Order: sequence, then C-alpha cells, then structure tokens
Amino acid sequence: MPKLIKCPSCQTWNENQDYCSNCKHLLSLDIQRVQEQEKLEQEEQQRPLTRFSNYLARLKKSDNPIDRIKYTVLNSAWLMFLIFVTVMIAMVALAPG
Repeated sequence: MPKLIKCPSCQTWNENQDYCSNCKHLLSLDIQRVQEQEKLEQEEQQRPLTRFSNYLARLKKSDNPIDRIKYTVLNSAWLMFLIFVTVMIAMVALAPG
C-alpha cells in the first residue's frame, strides 16, 4: 500500500518519496532526524573544551606518573560523588511515606 505524505510547504501529495516532487522539501522524518543528529554532533565537536576538560585531557596524556595519579584520583573522586548522589536519590525515592 502506498504511503501518501502531504508536503508542508507546497501542500502537494507525494507517494513513497523522501522529498517533495514539486518543491524538493524534505518529507522523511527518518532522514530529518539523522540530519539533526549529525548537526548536533558537529556543533558538539566545534564547541571549545572547558579549562577543566583541557586540564584532565592533559593529565591523562601526560608521561609524568604524578600527573597520571592526579588524573586517576580526580576520576575516582568524580565517580564516588556520582555514586553518592545516586544512592541518596534512591534512598529518598524509596523512603516510606
């Protein structure tokens, strides 16, 4: 059974097409979602890193063992903080009353 889609810009009915046959407007929601996701990924890659993110990346790639230990400690502390917050949220959610 053919899938009929009405073009939002020129009001032309199109049968089983991703683009409008009259105005070439995008009709497929799947293609539109993929394009939006690619656009968001490009914007994320172009966004400059924060000072802290640059610092962590530098520590991670460093040859100095003290810097590597700093990175491991910071990463572990962040993980423990996230675990603590998650447990607190679970306790509040499961508390009686």
